[in-house]
Amino acid sequence: MKLRTVHIFCFLLLWINCSLIASPRTKTDRDNKQQLQNIGLSPKEVNPNDPSSFEVRDLLQYVDQHIGIVEGNCSFGISLPFGSIRPCPHTPETRTGYNANGKITGFTVINTGSVYKYGNFLVSPQIGLDCWDDNTPTGHDSEKAYEEIRPDYYSVDLTKFGIKTEIASADHASIFRFSYPEARNGEASIVIYPSHSLFSKSTYSTANYDSAKNTITGYVSINDGWYYSKGKIYYAIQFSKPLISHGMFRNDERKLHERSDSISGDGVGCYLKFNVSKEEKIYLKVAISTKSIANAENFLASEIPVWDFDQVKTDAADIWNKALSSILIDDETISQGEKIIFYTALYHALISPKDRTGDCPWDYSGPYYDDQLCVWDTYRTEFPLLTLIKEQVVRDNIKSFCEVFKHYGYAYDALLCGAGDMIQGGDAVDVLVADAYVKGVSGINWNDAYNLLKGHATVSGRTPYYRENDRGWVPFNTIPKMSHASASKTLEFAYNDYCTSVVAGGLGRKDDKTRFLNRSSQWTNLWNANTASEGFEGFIQAKDTANKFMAIDPKTNPEGSYSLYFYEGDSWTYSFYAPHQMNKLIGLMGGDATFVKRLEYYVGNRIEISNEPCFLTPFLFVYALRPDLTSFYVRKVSENFTRSIYPGDDDSGAMSSWFIFSRLGFFPVAGQDLYLVNGPRYKKVTIQMENGKKIVIDGENASEENKYVESVTRNGKNMKQAWFKHSDIKNGAVFKFKMGPNATKFGKTTPPFSYNNND
Repeated sequence: MKLRTVHIFCFLLLWINCSLIASPRTKTDRDNKQQLQNIGLSPKEVNPNDPSSFEVRDLLQYVDQHIGIVEGNCSFGISLPFGSIRPCPHTPETRTGYNANGKITGFTVINTGSVYKYGNFLVSPQIGLDCWDDNTPTGHDSEKAYEEIRPDYYSVDLTKFGIKTEIASADHASIFRFSYPEARNGEASIVIYPSHSLFSKSTYSTANYDSAKNTITGYVSINDGWYYSKGKIYYAIQFSKPLISHGMFRNDERKLHERSDSISGDGVGCYLKFNVSKEEKIYLKVAISTKSIANAENFLASEIPVWDFDQVKTDAADIWNKALSSILIDDETISQGEKIIFYTALYHALISPKDRTGDCPWDYSGPYYDDQLCVWDTYRTEFPLLTLIKEQVVRDNIKSFCEVFKHYGYAYDALLCGAGDMIQGGDAVDVLVADAYVKGVSGINWNDAYNLLKGHATVSGRTPYYRENDRGWVPFNTIPKMSHASASKTLEFAYNDYCTSVVAGGLGRKDDKTRFLNRSSQWTNLWNANTASEGFEGFIQAKDTANKFMAIDPKTNPEGSYSLYFYEGDSWTYSFYAPHQMNKLIGLMGGDATFVKRLEYYVGNRIEISNEPCFLTPFLFVYALRPDLTSFYVRKVSENFTRSIYPGDDDSGAMSSWFIFSRLGFFPVAGQDLYLVNGPRYKKVTIQMENGKKIVIDGENASEENKYVESVTRNGKNMKQAWFKHSDIKNGAVFKFKMGPNATKFGKTTPPFSYNNND
C-alpha cells in the first residue's frame, strides 16, 4: 500500500507539472492577439508534437543593440516588429542619437529604425526643472548607470536625478515607468519637449493640456534630416498621477508660462510637477500618429488601456521571440557571439519600414507602410528575406506602394511622414514589385501593381531623355546636378525595365514586354571598350548627348557619392551591374576566364560589402561557373560583421539581411526567381515560413574552415547547378549540403538564366 501510494503521489506531481508547463499564460486580446496578427503571426499556441507547427524559442537573449551603433548607424531603441513608435535614449552630438559613453538628455519618441531621420519629441524626467534645450542642453543631461536594453524593454538609472526610467512599447504607443527618489514640494518633474530635434535647432509644434483627462496632445512639424521629410506627427500623452502644477515654455524667451494650458511655435514645450514618495512610480503613456490627434488618442486607449507596464513588456517579449524564431539555428559548434551577431541582424531586419495601416495621412484605410529609408537599399536583401519569413509584410508593402503611386503619381523609395522625396538610384520600387510577382506573393492586385510599373517606365520615372523614343540611356548633361549619377541611373533603369517586362509578360501584355525588354539592353551604349584600369579593358562610362565619353578613372568618382556620373560607387563597382544580362556583360569583359580574373581583383582588393551597389558582386562568380570563388569571398567578406561594427551603414536592415543570407548559404537576385548558392555556415538552420512550411538547411561539416560545397541535394535529389528558384522552396524544402575545406567541381555545369536580345 505504501509503495502504491508513493506511485500515485508521484503520478499526481508529474501530471500537475506537465499541466503547468502546457498551460499557456493568459494574454489580453488587446495586445497579444492583435499585435501578433499585425505582424502576420498566428496567436495559436505551438504544439511541439506537430512537426508543421511554429516553434518559438527564447531568442531575445541573443540580440545586442550595441552592435552597429558606432559603425553601422543603427538606432538604439524600443519597438515592436515594424512598430510605428520607437522611443530611444538621446545623447547630445551624435549622428544616430545615441552614444554609449554619453550623458542622457532624455528620450526621443519619434525615430526611424535607421540613422538620419527624426529624433524628435524629447521626454526628460528630472528633479528640479530645466526646460531649455536648443539642441545643446546641459540642464537635461545626466550620467547613467545600470543601463539595460532588449527589443522589448529599456531601463536606465539617471544618476544626476536618482530616477530609474523604464520603457516598453506596443505598435503605436509606449509606456514609461519613472521611479523617483523622495521629492516633495513639486521637485519631481517631467519636461515634454515636442520641438526637440536631433538634426535642427527648432521645430514648430503645439502642446495642449487637458486637466480633466490629465493628457497633453498636439503635433510636431517634421522638416529635418537627410532626405528632408515634410509632414506632421501627432501625439497624445497621459499621466498616471495628478499634477500639482504645470506650465508651458518657449526656448527663445527663456521664460516659463506657469499654469498655461497651450502653446505653439518653434522651440516650445511643457513641464509637469508632481509630489512623490520614495521609490514611488509615475507612469507616462505616449502614442503617435501620422494622421490625427484623434488617432493618437485612440492608439493610447486601445493599445495600452491600463497602467500595466509589465504586461506591455511581457507581450512585447512574446511577439519578438516569435518574430525572431522565424529562423532557428541548431549548431552546438558555433559560439554565442556568432548567434548574437546573427539574431541582432535579424532583429535589425524587422524594425523598418513602419506599419501604419489605418494611420495613413490621407483618406486611405488599406495596408500602409511609412518610413521607407530607403527601398534602394532594402529591395536587394531585406524584402527578399521577408518574402521567406514574413510574406504578409511584403504583400502589404506592395499594396501600400500602389496606393502611394495613386496618390502622388510616383512611388518614392524614400517615404517618410507620408511624404516622398528625391530618389537615390533608379526606380527602386519596381524591383521590389517584380520580386514579389515572380515569387508568387499572393493577395496583390497585379493590374494595380503593373500600373505603377508602367507609370514609372513611361511617365513619372526614369528620366525624360531616357524615355524619349525609348532611348534607354542617360547623358550626364541632361539631368540636374541634384539628380546626379547618369551612368549608374542608366544601369538601374535598364534593370527596372527588365523587371517591368517580366511582369508585363506574365500578365499577357506582349507589346509592353517586348518594348521594355528591348529598352533594358540599351545600357550597352555606355560601355566604353577603350577604357582601361588595372590591366582590364572595357568599363561603363558617362557620356553626353553628342555621344562623347567623359574620361574618368574607373577607380574614382569625381564630386563624391552625389556626382553626375555614379551614385555611391564608381565605374569599377557599376560595371558589374547588369543582373538580367550577365552573359552579355561577361562577353563584353572578354569571356568567363577574364571575367573571373577581373571579378577576383575587384572583390579581393576593393570591396568589403560596405554599400548596396556591391551586395550582389561576390555572388557573380556563379554566372562564370566558379561558385567555389563565391563561397570563398562571401565567407571572407562576412568576417567584417563583428560584435562591435558593421562594414557600412545598416540602412534599415539591408546590410543585416546580406549577412543573414551569407550564413544561410544562398543569396537572392532581387527581381528574379533566382537564388545563387554559396553554402551554409551552420550545421542546421530551419526557416519557418508564414505559410506553415519549413526550409531546412543541413550543412554537414559546415565550419569556418569548411566553406566549400562538395555536394548538395534538395528534397533528396542531387543539385548540380549552384542556383535554384523560389518556386523550388516556396512550399518548403530540405537541403542537405556536404561542406569541405577545398574547392570542388560543384556548380560548374549550367549557369543561371540571362536574358539575350533574341529571347
